[in-house]
Amino acid sequence: MVMIGIDPHKRTHTAVAVELSADIIASRQVHAKRGQTRELLSWADSICERRTWAIESAGGLGYLLAQQLVAAGEEVIDIPAVLSARVRVLSSGTSNKNDPNDAYAVALAALYGKDTVRVRAERVEVAREMIDDLAQLAAQRKASERRIRDAVAASGTTLTEIFGIGDVLAATLIGHTGDISRFANDDKFAAYNGTAPVERSSGDGDRIWRLSRRGNRAMNHAIHIAAVTQIRHAHSPGRAFYDRKRAEGKSPRRALRALKRRISDTVYRTLVADAARTTKH
Repeated sequence: MVMIGIDPHKRTHTAVAVELSADIIASRQVHAKRGQTRELLSWADSICERRTWAIESAGGLGYLLAQQLVAAGEEVIDIPAVLSARVRVLSSGTSNKNDPNDAYAVALAALYGKDTVRVRAERVEVAREMIDDLAQLAAQRKASERRIRDAVAASGTTLTEIFGIGDVLAATLIGHTGDISRFANDDKFAAYNGTAPVERSSGDGDRIWRLSRRGNRAMNHAIHIAAVTQIRHAHSPGRAFYDRKRAEGKSPRRALRALKRRISDTVYRTLVADAARTTKH
């Protein structure tokens, strides 16, 4: 087996390959760049089959290289700078530093040192776990979307014919509405979902209307998404309504509120019609 010691720097990395006898068999310096790992692996393959890499400060300057080597399936040992410096003095009798001597000291520290720490691909493992989790979540989401689509189709609702309302929004509105007959009219329905403005009268008798902070927030959010979708499509009926309100002098926010109320009324009428049709059958 061969131990390859590496003295890492910002611009270059110096590698020295050492046998168990402590004899140097090869050395190499590579530029710290994108292809650094590929270059080092190609060099290592040309001199040995079995090897271990020892990198000084694998959690510092040598972090990227260490992680790249581990990701490539190589065994990597982290050598503290203090340990390699001590080995350098003991092996050469001097504290003089140069890259080849430093890399050699790193290799010796790995060969004869105790309590050395093997570098693990922490980020790689975490990234792989996250990718697996995302894949599982994506599969679960697709399965949920299929169930929602089937449930909406089975309900016989025509909510999805409203521009901007798909299966998920339709399911949200149906689920939170429950029995539409419990709402006497569209005003009651709008008050429930929070699209009806709330009156706030001033002391002099003026009637002032403000946005309702009450109501079912899930339904309000669903209606909000439908409204924004309509506004973003130039040829949708909602966009024409929004532009008309803006032309009347309403602010973008007030025009959006008006459109949300309009969509709420449409949803109410649609649910009432759906219920009547279901009752007949």
